[in-house]
Amino acid sequence: MCSTNTKLKTNMDQLSRAKTDDKSKAKKIDKLVICRIPVSLLDFEVGHYWIELIHDDEDKVEHAIAQARVNGLTEAGMIDLNIKCSKPNGYRESYGWFPSQLVVNPINIFHDKLIVSNDGILNGDHENRINKDKDKIISPTDDREAGRRTDNNELSLRPFDSHQNLRFHPGRITTTISPYILPDDKRTTKQIFSDIKETAIKFGENFNYWSWDNDSYRETNCHTLLFIILASCNLADPEFIGENLDKHFSRYRKSLHRNIKKATSQHIERKELMDKLFKLSMMAKTNNDN
Repeated sequence: MCSTNTKLKTNMDQLSRAKTDDKSKAKKIDKLVICRIPVSLLDFEVGHYWIELIHDDEDKVEHAIAQARVNGLTEAGMIDLNIKCSKPNGYRESYGWFPSQLVVNPINIFHDKLIVSNDGILNGDHENRINKDKDKIISPTDDREAGRRTDNNELSLRPFDSHQNLRFHPGRITTTISPYILPDDKRTTKQIFSDIKETAIKFGENFNYWSWDNDSYRETNCHTLLFIILASCNLADPEFIGENLDKHFSRYRKSLHRNIKKATSQHIERKELMDKLFKLSMMAKTNNDN
């Protein structure tokens, strides 16, 4: 099980007691990929962060889906088949947080509300996005607006982020890095996968909004979900966060610290999780540098 806020203090105490001079190294989890496309205001790039879970069977396709692709069915046609998929059908399990649509509300500045905000949904599995896909013929390698957030959905066995296709177009992803676990972490890859899925699903159940505020402590978006998944599931990022290369993370964490006096219990919990992720990443970096 992933750590929760009730277990956070215990986990932090365990981190403090861990020996960074152990001869064993932090272990890279090659079956996990952290994908980053940072926001770029200069290039009008909205960006996206997500995490991918690599299964050995992800290229297996069930007969009905294969036939539908041969027949050139649109997305709407695929949905109308009403299949509860039992195979991945080429879609990689992955998790990210999306707005139902990107909306800017300038008037919100007069009401102390976020200017860029809307309904939020795991993997972009929202009616607004699904409707934008319905008249297209979309394969797992093609761009799409909507992913899926449930198991056995009409397209795949597992949930998937709508950006999962970019692994076929690696030049469009800014960075891909695998996370690490500390030497004393004995979980199997299967257990870690389960922890990630549980955390992502729980996030989707607890939050129904998306917002961007230039890495402010108030925002909730794809960066937020990725960082919470890593921290909650005891996954370190020594190669990026540990090297201070993730500006979204460092700015978001600093904002949480600077605004702690006006923070809600949610913000306080997130601050503790960001501190935990930073500490995990620095410990893994130190461990591997020794």
